[in-house]
Amino acid sequence: MGYIKRLGGKNVAFLNYKKDKSVSFQGTDVDAMPVSMAQYILHYIYGANEPKILKLGGTAMSAYERTENPRVKEMLKEFMRTTQNTSKSGNYFLPHGIVLSRKAAENVVDFIYAVETRLGAHISAGPCICEVALKRYPEGVTEPEIKDLTLYYGADIYENLPLGHHPVTREEAKAILEDMHMKGYVHNVLYMFGKKSGAFVMCNCDREICEVVKGTRVMGPGLSCEKGPEVCVRDKTKCLGAEACGECVRRCPFGANKIKDGKIIFNPDKCMGCELCVTTCKGHARQLTERKDYGFDEVMNRSLLLAGKYGRPELEKPNFAVADDSAAAEYTKEEK
Repeated sequence: MGYIKRLGGKNVAFLNYKKDKSVSFQGTDVDAMPVSMAQYILHYIYGANEPKILKLGGTAMSAYERTENPRVKEMLKEFMRTTQNTSKSGNYFLPHGIVLSRKAAENVVDFIYAVETRLGAHISAGPCICEVALKRYPEGVTEPEIKDLTLYYGADIYENLPLGHHPVTREEAKAILEDMHMKGYVHNVLYMFGKKSGAFVMCNCDREICEVVKGTRVMGPGLSCEKGPEVCVRDKTKCLGAEACGECVRRCPFGANKIKDGKIIFNPDKCMGCELCVTTCKGHARQLTERKDYGFDEVMNRSLLLAGKYGRPELEKPNFAVADDSAAAEYTKEEK
């Protein structure tokens, strides 16, 4: 039974809040817990106004890029520091992201459907809210792409908003991740209201349209998203150079690679761990390794994100076919 009210003689969940089944991610060692109605309502208000908020952020970002005045730049940067959910300011009322590799993103999907579906967790797919808000699209795209994967209680909220979100199966969610990775988009899991409140969406971010990725490239990590649990390492002897390859420069959305005198210069301090350069390096000169100073285990623990890598065991995998069949169907029927 969810939190029910009577409306026109019909039982409906209040703002799609399902009480015991509108859950928040807690981690691999603790079961998902019901999210409080207070947090749910606050997040619902944010979700209903998200396009307007993102449009304001996009305006500020464009002004920052256009101006040549250093004082204006600093003023705009301070404004974005204040209004963004920054790890330094402690302002947690706007979403804050953690960059993931494709395998780490798939682990999140597997975990939801393998373990936490029984508790009420599921995934819903919908249009990119940045594209909806800014009415701007990547080259060759003419309408908002279905690439936002809302998670846990976030799925309940966004399915109730008029944005077009709908439940998806594990395989459908992973197909979206694969397609977005091939397009060069960044997997970015977002949370808000503090580290312990749980992730609510996995965005797949374009480098120019999506605010969290663009903001990180322009002003560095810590404002809108953070470095993930992995970082790239390069074998210089295998690098083919800019003329023969140069894919890392083209693919990296964070400016960690540049060309100087025909050579690729890699700055690991700017690497966010998205893996886009690794999967397209023609010389196979790059690979990911575990980031030892990853600081967001409270939001998404490395034991989950790095399962199956670096000597860690794979996630337990029960009968996914059963989980897939029941997961999406469970959230398309009216709650009784």
